[in-house]
Amino acid sequence: MKEEPSFTTVFQSAAFAKQFLLKKYTHQSFSHATEKAFHNCYSFIYYIQIGDQYFHQGKIAPLSIKPVLLFYGLSHWLKAALLIVDPDYPATTQVLAHGLSTRKRKKKGYEFLSDDVRIQKDGLFPYLSNILFHVKQLSGEKRTMRQLLFNIPEMMPTLQTIAQESGLIHLKPLNNQTFSVQKESLKRWDDPLRTWIRQLSKDVQGDFIPKEMQDDIQLTFLPPKPNRSLVFRYRMDDHIFAPVDRSFLIQLPELLIHYALLYQLSMICRYEAEWWGELIYSFSFNDLPIITDYLHISQQKCPWLLNTLFFD
Repeated sequence: MKEEPSFTTVFQSAAFAKQFLLKKYTHQSFSHATEKAFHNCYSFIYYIQIGDQYFHQGKIAPLSIKPVLLFYGLSHWLKAALLIVDPDYPATTQVLAHGLSTRKRKKKGYEFLSDDVRIQKDGLFPYLSNILFHVKQLSGEKRTMRQLLFNIPEMMPTLQTIAQESGLIHLKPLNNQTFSVQKESLKRWDDPLRTWIRQLSKDVQGDFIPKEMQDDIQLTFLPPKPNRSLVFRYRMDDHIFAPVDRSFLIQLPELLIHYALLYQLSMICRYEAEWWGELIYSFSFNDLPIITDYLHISQQKCPWLLNTLFFD
């Protein structure tokens, strides 16, 4: 994939932001595109620049408050992204809430990987999913931290070491459109040539051609872009991964995975001071290296994903 300029750098110009929005609105055939681009260009810039300030402070902040700053940084950036496809955002107050909920009090023996978030009917999360990524979310559906974390390729080394498990399979590139997967890595799928292939093919526009070899399966297809994929996961070096079994097939774009993880961590450090403090200062839980590694990864991965989204 070609290298793009940083969205936090180029969108410091109102003239450029207006031109960018006008091009997007015209392409989507919005009425009064010029007027809406002029009206939204400063809000668009403010979302990006304030989000950048939150994220920058999050990078240098102590672990105790880092998740809150990163969560609000990502939220601001995603609101800017919404303005590209919804020039009237926010049209109602219903879209201003987080769109997720979690248990306020953690039970004894709480483990972060076993916790979950519940999708709400209204709020930013389901609105982003529907308007920005064209995926309807079911109100009340849950996603566990285990499912979310295991869907991030950069987390694989830490999770394989600490949890001794992987949620993703690497698709080894043979050329730009052909990938190889060892049959041994698909053993957790029933009838992989039917069930695994069918799930992957849903995420691809155009031909999807599997070829069974002696030890591997070769797949020929045009990979979807990182923010258009609900099944494939991209590492920042553009290597592609897929779920190791059905439990990790969660039908979420990766940006919403980060939104949900940072939301959960921000709620914990704001409202669960006893558990959060014990986690940080006692070094007693396996959760600490996993959370620390995730927060480090999110500081690089979220801007990378946003860049691919803005310049898609």
